[in-house]
Amino acid sequence: MEKKRIICFGDSNTWGYNPVTGGRYDENTRWPMRMQQILGDEYQIIEEGQNGRTISCEDPWEWGNKKGMDYVLPMVESHVPFDMLIIMLGSNELKKKFHLPAGDIAGGLQNMMMRLTGFLKYKCDQPDTKILIVSPIHMGQGIETSPFAEFFEGKAAVENSKRMARWYKLVAEQFGCEFFDAALVAEPGEADSIHLMEEGHLRLAEALAEKVREIIYG
Repeated sequence: MEKKRIICFGDSNTWGYNPVTGGRYDENTRWPMRMQQILGDEYQIIEEGQNGRTISCEDPWEWGNKKGMDYVLPMVESHVPFDMLIIMLGSNELKKKFHLPAGDIAGGLQNMMMRLTGFLKYKCDQPDTKILIVSPIHMGQGIETSPFAEFFEGKAAVENSKRMARWYKLVAEQFGCEFFDAALVAEPGEADSIHLMEEGHLRLAEALAEKVREIIYG
């Protein structure tokens, strides 16, 4: 039996950034690999997380290409064939340098989906690829004292993060995609009010594993 191949496309919370050490959580901790363990050998999870990745914002202060819009097409082409793409992006658009409301962040996701769905159909010959859009965890109330405090607009960023799920759900419905709100099961740790701690990674892995099974097998 061929394995079900699932790509996890996201930012630092998908890469597995450890807010305590500044390093990376190991394969027994970060949520894509925990999800792999839960789902078992019938599945192959492909990690595509990157610190600082945005949906569509150009960030001249970050090294490398952080713009998901530019990377997503060659990325998916490199992994063909695959069965599902999980997208969890948008937290970095909350930075004050971009000053975007939740609706505009979702607008960037909408543009990515227009580009992505056409590419999967006409270039990759995968028109029926399952796509799961995940709205990110909320920003924590302690952001104003976080090591990353100067990059975000404090309580305004927290409230903005809480509005994203409604908009993301509309994008998912528009493109006939699946949707999940990560904030229903996980929250950032007190270490920086942005990144998941070990328990958050586990909760997200468990919830998304259940969602994946539901999507794959109906």
